Amino acid sequence: MKTKAAIASIMAAVAVGALAACTPRGTDAPAPAEAPADVWVRKKVVLYLPDRVMKERVEIADLSPYLTAVDEAVAAAARAQPTQEGASGMMLLMVKPGERSRAWIVTGEPAMQPQIIEALTGAAKAVPAPSVRQGPILVGLQFDVWGGGAQPEGAVAPIPRDWYAHFSEDGGVLDDDFMARVWPD
Repeated sequence: MKTKAAIASIMAAVAVGALAACTPRGTDAPAPAEAPADVWVRKKVVLYLPDRVMKERVEIADLSPYLTAVDEAVAAAARAQPTQEGASGMMLLMVKPGERSRAWIVTGEPAMQPQIIEALTGAAKAVPAPSVRQGPILVGLQFDVWGGGAQPEGAVAPIPRDWYAHFSEDGGVLDDDFMARVWPD
């Protein structure tokens, strides 16, 4: 058995050597072109509300296709934008009863250009939102765009800077009251 494995290993080495011998010497063959990096890469999904609350408010069978559609729409919008310096961050998606949605983007430094943020959040908002009940949901899509950059500082689940003004001096929680202050009806 060991002999067969040794013979197979030798044959593989001979085959590789034979192929290498077929490559013309002295020519500078162009290196194969590298595939361009994806403009928008979703890294992971982050639930900003407890699992129990999410399950009460939205069907996973509805949420998953919605997140996939948002990811595809935002990727297409990113490809349509002029290339900029790479960035990494979180796209927050809030969905309220009545199939209403809104998106925010939080990035590390350097920040994305405002017109690009507007294009990407607009693409996310254009995706039909799933039906939710009993209150809003908040989900984040962690991403790299144009190769990525520094992650936002602080929390694993970052929020936009202007949201901090809605917390009391003692802090706060991401609950229905907080989300109503962030995005009033």
